[in-house]
Amino acid sequence: MKIVQLTDPHLVPKGEQLKGIDPEARLRACLSDMAKYHSDAVALVISGDIADLADRPSYELFRDVASEFALPRLHMTVGNHDRRSTFGEIFPQHLAADGYAHSRFDLDDHIGLLLDTWTSGTHAGALDRARLDWLKSQLADGEHPILMFMHHAPVRVGLKRLDHIALQHEDELWETIAPFKSRIRHMFFGHMHRNVAGSWRGIPFTVAAGLTHQVMLDFETELVRHVEVEPAYTVILVNERDVVVHPHSIRDNRVIDIAPNTAPLPSAA
Repeated sequence: MKIVQLTDPHLVPKGEQLKGIDPEARLRACLSDMAKYHSDAVALVISGDIADLADRPSYELFRDVASEFALPRLHMTVGNHDRRSTFGEIFPQHLAADGYAHSRFDLDDHIGLLLDTWTSGTHAGALDRARLDWLKSQLADGEHPILMFMHHAPVRVGLKRLDHIALQHEDELWETIAPFKSRIRHMFFGHMHRNVAGSWRGIPFTVAAGLTHQVMLDFETELVRHVEVEPAYTVILVNERDVVVHPHSIRDNRVIDIAPNTAPLPSAA
């Protein structure tokens, strides 16, 4: 089974740039690559920060660009740069009946759970009692193995500013999922704008790099220091034994053709 994850597009209105970067061009590059090479994926998960300033034109731009490509089945949630109300106006099908951008979806013989960690007034994430109760009910429903997706991670990774804006109240999340730990095969996050992997309380996790700017590896500063790299998304392969995660960057590679060399090779002497 193949799943693709794209996170943190940070779209701005058409024709504008973000920190000297064109998010629309990067989105098109990734979606075109997905449509060409990964149309066999069972799902495309967008794990938040779709718009940089939560403005309607940027959400409309994402909708319009995505509609141009033959993509896997789309599942979307919000991040700290989004606004759930505006997101819901453009993507009402990605809001649950309770108003949150969380969902449960079938992944062959697995279950996908996409959580909504957006919290008003902060760049950190949190799950209130309503969302934790929803999560508990989904975990308790059935016996299939589970893959979890969310924007904010409950993990502290040693980057000071990122650790300040991680998912808060991680003990409450753990108390909710601990009884079901044996069925949670992997957790997938966004938000950090860099590739990170490890385990949280014994559960393997992967953080996907963002589509636009990415965060430098700097353990000293309280700032978020960004560096421009290639647009990227993640390809996830799952079977009954293994979960394999491929971070994939879109590069404009220069092909170097080397003509056959007809000169004789040097002798062994």
